[in-house]
Amino acid sequence: MDCDLLFLRLWSPRVDYATSTKNRPRGAFGKTNIPTSLPKTSPAVDKRPIRQRLQEWVAINDPDREVTPIVPDLTFWNTVTNSNTRPQSTGSSELDNFKSDSVSMVGPDENYSKEDAEVGIVGHKSHAPGDLVEMKQPGSRTPLFAIYLGFFGQRYHFYTNTGRWVMSMGFSALFSVSKFAAAKELQPVLSLIPPNATADEYEELRKQDQGPGRDVGAYLINKMKNFMLEADEAFQTSLNNLDRARSLVSDGKKTKYLSLFELADLLLPNSLKRGTRFPPAALYAVHTALLRNDFIFRPLSPSTDCHRKDHLFEIFPYQDFMMINRVTLMIREYIHLMAKTSGNMMSSDMSDTAFGTFISKARQIVLANRNKRSWTPFGILTPTKGVTLETGEWSRKHIEFIRFLEWWASYDLFEDSSHFHADGSLILRALDLYEGADLNQSCAWTFLQELGIIPPWEIPSRYKVRFPEVRIQSGGGLIRETPVNIEDSTRSDVAEGARRDWADTPVFCIDAPSTILIDDGISLERTDKPDEFWIHVHTADPASGIRPNSELGRFLELIPENIYLPGHFQAMLPNDLGLDNSGDYKSGSLVEQYSLADGRPALTFSARLNEYGDLLDYKIEPGTLHNVKYLDPRDVAEFCNEPPPPPVSDQTLVVGEPPNKLDVAPNRPLMSAKELDDRSKEDLLILHRLSQALRKRRLEKGAWPVFLPGASVTVAFEDVPMEQAEGTRVLPADPYIKVGYDAFNGASVVTNTMVLAGEIAARWSSDRKIPLPYRRDANSQTNRTKLLEYATKELYPLLEKGIAPSGAQRQELTRLTGGIEMSAEPGPYFMLGLDMYAKATSPLRRFSDLIVHWQIHAALAHERQVNRRLDPKTDDLNDILPFTEETLPNTLSLLRMRERMARTVSRGTQEWMLMAVVRAWQFEGTAPKRMSFTVDARWKQGVSGRVDLFDMPALLSTDGIDGLVLIKDIKVGDKFDVELANVNVHARSMFVKALKHYPNTRAELQGR
Repeated sequence: MDCDLLFLRLWSPRVDYATSTKNRPRGAFGKTNIPTSLPKTSPAVDKRPIRQRLQEWVAINDPDREVTPIVPDLTFWNTVTNSNTRPQSTGSSELDNFKSDSVSMVGPDENYSKEDAEVGIVGHKSHAPGDLVEMKQPGSRTPLFAIYLGFFGQRYHFYTNTGRWVMSMGFSALFSVSKFAAAKELQPVLSLIPPNATADEYEELRKQDQGPGRDVGAYLINKMKNFMLEADEAFQTSLNNLDRARSLVSDGKKTKYLSLFELADLLLPNSLKRGTRFPPAALYAVHTALLRNDFIFRPLSPSTDCHRKDHLFEIFPYQDFMMINRVTLMIREYIHLMAKTSGNMMSSDMSDTAFGTFISKARQIVLANRNKRSWTPFGILTPTKGVTLETGEWSRKHIEFIRFLEWWASYDLFEDSSHFHADGSLILRALDLYEGADLNQSCAWTFLQELGIIPPWEIPSRYKVRFPEVRIQSGGGLIRETPVNIEDSTRSDVAEGARRDWADTPVFCIDAPSTILIDDGISLERTDKPDEFWIHVHTADPASGIRPNSELGRFLELIPENIYLPGHFQAMLPNDLGLDNSGDYKSGSLVEQYSLADGRPALTFSARLNEYGDLLDYKIEPGTLHNVKYLDPRDVAEFCNEPPPPPVSDQTLVVGEPPNKLDVAPNRPLMSAKELDDRSKEDLLILHRLSQALRKRRLEKGAWPVFLPGASVTVAFEDVPMEQAEGTRVLPADPYIKVGYDAFNGASVVTNTMVLAGEIAARWSSDRKIPLPYRRDANSQTNRTKLLEYATKELYPLLEKGIAPSGAQRQELTRLTGGIEMSAEPGPYFMLGLDMYAKATSPLRRFSDLIVHWQIHAALAHERQVNRRLDPKTDDLNDILPFTEETLPNTLSLLRMRERMARTVSRGTQEWMLMAVVRAWQFEGTAPKRMSFTVDARWKQGVSGRVDLFDMPALLSTDGIDGLVLIKDIKVGDKFDVELANVNVHARSMFVKALKHYPNTRAELQGR
């Protein structure tokens, strides 16, 4: 029973009288209604404390003390909550649901490309035990303030400022302070939490209050309390500015991007600084003030430390805020008119309002388009062989409604509990087009498809990741402002006159036939010793002709690496970007100018090796290639007799018809390895042998032995006419989608020599104290012995059998390595088995590689000028290098954020997979009828887990279980036979229905 209601009942005793007047009709008077006796006196007021009376009431009315926690309005798979009328601050464990967002600006580190596979296993540097984090519970307006305790038992653990032990499957911190509590301060709390229990056992301990309580964590509670008091004091000191943050910071028409400490400089007095920086508590005061503004301030990439440059806020212009308020006001006017007419508004009344005319026109267009293509509740429209849709012409006010729906459905701009969600639903309700459907963001996405605003196969997650200063093109790519005059960003060859002429040396460029941009190749040079060779890794050399810190350089930095999302490939350096018209001709593109070919420049990383893979010497020099040979990696692997890759599943899912242009002819003359001359064949075989020796050396240092392939997606479209009639949109047939596994990981000679080049770049630069974007582990140097033992004894034997590491094993590896970070100083990289490493072989595809080349070219130019090796003790590196120890860290923090954004976009392949599942299930009848589902976590409303269809995540709700088994009897690791129940591409969700339950034993659970 609600406590407030109980309180009223206890304090409002009903007064009974000893006459019949209590049954007297209202308004009855006269002699017959005169009371015949005095009323009884009221019973004595119970003056006992309310707690004592409540305890007595519970003893009488609920003797078994059954605790029934409030079930949140939000079921665990939704994103919209009601925290206005039900703030839900009960302390219930049901609210401890800090799952990582399925799509966020910088999402979890998984499903990376092959060249970044090691990042996908251990992740980037992330939170460490002792960090102070602020998180948000679903359905609660009160943020959770807690100290992170670590990841164990397949759960994240926290100790909150209220003295509670909290667990979660994942979390996305809104605000973080690194190293807030020392390890010895956490020990009393951790000692009461068993490190090797299962998730179910942890939950049982929490229910029985057997975990750490307020007494054992009193010191941590007090430390968090003092932090909050300091933040409150800073807030009160700057109350005037913080309350006016929106007007002080936001621009009238342009979106801005500022870090948290840059915002603090604008809003806080300098008197709050400690030295040159604001303390974390003052930054937290700014953080809380900004998040009170619905919509204007959006955290773009909350980092693991509030002081980092990449802790950015996206600050929307004031005109956007006013536009949203105008839409809200017009919707409210419509609702008032509906109320006045009891819901029977005349068409003339509808035509008198902008909202009414928008609804009428939108209905007309959608109903006309439904004659050609019907809608579905699955986040896509019914597939067709091609269709022409009406799009109509819209007024300015009408466009505002469409823009609002785009923001609501696509851009993830509103908080879970924002009242703007209601406005979106009201628009959909007024349309009266989606009977029986939930009027949510997925429904709005479908409406935009039916209007022709977005194509029916658009990837929703593309809109949730917004690169600073980059616009998203509907159905296309990303739009940056192209430099006005590229000539101002170029320079004459910085290595002119100093390039080595590689003459007839054969350079093997080994890339897939579909590759357009060729940025690396390898060659062999013999020495006077028969068992020693030089391996040369030749890379494209755009840094020699593009100025660092130029307008073109900033253009490339905005999208810092190629994005390989099927159907939406986005190049860092577009193929058509070239010099402006000069005279009576247009120059070739920069890609054509620098992609490796005969006569093109190269920057070469060279290593002298023996047959055992020992690195004897290394050097870097610019050069020009003259004998480039293009090879297919599959052909090279076969020629070198590489062992077959580990077996993978032959599972495939194909929908649609492949277009005629599916297999495009390569843009260069490919040749077979068998067509090489005898000397070149021998070179290739020696290169392969040396690369295997290099790999063996790295494996001895703990390098990851094999990267198991994940599901890959192929997408292909038919062409559409370039010219389309006004007010229409011509859509081709729905795309051909193929999902499957490819065991081939590329030719090992390429993989191992590219890693070698990165090691040479790092060593050569480290010798000269040159700051680079080094890739390194955060903690592996201190944990090396434990790390090597754990990896070689527990993980690698499983990998050799083709068994992927479990989530718990990956988290343990992350804990030991500390995750991978980008730093201006070198350090060990355990996953590659290297003492130091910097990516350097793809300057046409990665901005970090371009930075490496700029730094190296500057150092080489100085060495040629002074005719000696650069000496950091006598030479001023700040005058020599374009990126210094002071400036590079800021560049790297933003680069790190943008790289993670690019990889998050690339993970949109999950939506292509869901799209293929929907089409195979509902329209082509080729989806599997029965699947196996493994439970990852249990909730009050169901369980989450994965199906054996490409290891896709899925949900099994109470409706899907349908009484087959009680939720409380389901354990993590249990298996079910299931069938598809519902799939939604926009929501990235798959619901299944249980057919049979297979309980998991304790022994099996421990073996997972």
